[in-house]
This record gives sequence, structure tokens and C-alpha cells, in this order.
Amino acid sequence: MDSESAQEGDGNEAGKGKRLLIALALNVGITIAQIVGGLISGSLSVLADAAHNASDAASLGISYGAWRVSKRKADQHRTFGYNRAETIGALINLTTLFVISLYLLYEAGSRLLHPQDVGGWTMIIVGVIAAVEDALSVWVLSKDCGNLNVKSALLHMIADTMASVGVIIGGVLILLFGITWIDPLITAAIAIYIFVHAYHQIRSAIGLLMESAPKDFDLDRMVAEMVSVPAVENVHHVHVWRLDEERTAVEAHVEVSSRDLLEADRTRRALKGMLRDRFGVAHAMLELKFVQNIQHDQNLIQQE
Repeated sequence: MDSESAQEGDGNEAGKGKRLLIALALNVGITIAQIVGGLISGSLSVLADAAHNASDAASLGISYGAWRVSKRKADQHRTFGYNRAETIGALINLTTLFVISLYLLYEAGSRLLHPQDVGGWTMIIVGVIAAVEDALSVWVLSKDCGNLNVKSALLHMIADTMASVGVIIGGVLILLFGITWIDPLITAAIAIYIFVHAYHQIRSAIGLLMESAPKDFDLDRMVAEMVSVPAVENVHHVHVWRLDEERTAVEAHVEVSSRDLLEADRTRRALKGMLRDRFGVAHAMLELKFVQNIQHDQNLIQQE
């Protein structure tokens, strides 16, 4: 049964890699079509969406490369493994998104001050092509939503689909009413969305790299429940962090009242089981100390 589960897990991981590559190919096709269409039509919003899709294609490429690196086994230099490679890749991608969004806002402001003729039909045609390919990317990535890295890529694709729909609406308004200022307005809206989306994502990436505890993790309740375990007198020197996007680790010093090694081992096992089942802790490093020794050490420190 265990070997079957392992084979199924390997199959899911291989499938994830293929889905990332398919989404990457689709986004490269979208980017090329939008660059050509944007240059022909003179539409800044099409070029803006092309820049966004280009960044997403780069993001998917980096995500795929980081995913490959993260599959490496732990070694003497990376004893925790390579899982955080995906987080580093995300940080690179999100930083690039900040730069792109600021540049697009600058270009949108320039176009509002100095309007240019825009080809509405070209915007519509390119927008439809991009929307279809974006929707296909959403469908491909939605097959595997268990991984946070893939979820992030999926959200990007959903945003791209919405942006492509915005380009289509802009083209229709230009054809019907001739309001060319709608093009830089849509560009600004896309840029603001990219900035806000990247801001929220980069906070999560930085939090992980800074070894922060998971969001909404109740540290006080965890310590209280650890102290409630029989033979545990006190818990201190507590650290909680994430090894990667999916695994939480805990380090703590535990003061116990029993000198018996078997009893201490049972206490340690009980604590690890409780941390795993109630708080989702995948890796717990617990240092058990006899409580009377702790009191003695504290008295010596106070006398000095």
C-alpha cells in the first residue's frame, strides 16, 4: 500500500511538471500574438497585457525550474532539502512584476497626456485569442490545485483572462464611441492589479524566507496544550517556522517532572503526536530537561 501511494505521489509530481510546461507554452504563444497585435494596432493596453503575459511566461519557466530543483534530495549542504527553491523563484518573479507595473503606470500616464490612434478591431482579435489561450491555461493548471506554487500560477492565469477580456471591452468601446483614452485607462487598471497582486504574494514569500510562523498560527494555545500533557511542567525557548510552503516546524525546550527515561520518551511521543494532529507540525525538535535541574541552574544564576 505504501509503495502504491509513493507511485501515485510520483505520478502527481510528474503531472504537475507537464502542466506547468503546457501553461508555459500557451503563455509564450499569447505573448507573441499580443506583441504583434499591439504594435500593429498601437494599443498600449494590448502591449501591457503582453508584458504581463511575458512576465507570467517567465514566472512559469522559473516555477518549473524551481520545481525541478526542489525535487532534489537533501545533502550535506542542504540538510533540509531544496523545497524553498520554489519560494526563491516566486520572489524573483514577483519583484519583476513590481517593476513592470510601475513602468506600465508611467506609460499609461504618458498616453493620457498625449493620446494616440488605436486600432479597435486588432485589439478585439488579439484579445479574443489571448482570452482563449488564457482560459486553456486556467483549465490545465486547475487539474492540480494542491500545491501553493501551482495555486499562485493559477491565480495569475485567471487574472490574465480577466485582463484579456478588458482588452476586448476596450476595443469595442473604441469602435463604437471612439474614446481612445479607454486604452491607457485599461492599462493603468491592469498595472494596479499586478502591483496589488504581487504585493500580497511577495509578503507570503518573504514571510517564508524569514522563517515566520504560518499565518493565524496560535502559538499561545500550542504552548498551553503542550504544558497540559502529563509530566510536562513548563515549555520555553519556543520557535515556530515553515520549512517550505507545506511543512511547519517547531523547536522547544520542555521541562518534565520525571527522571525515568521511558516516561520521558512517552512524553516526547505524546507531544509530537499532539503537535502533528492539532497544529499540523511536520517536524518537531523537542529538548527534554528535568525540571529540578532547571530550578537549580536558575538559583545559581541569581546568586551570581
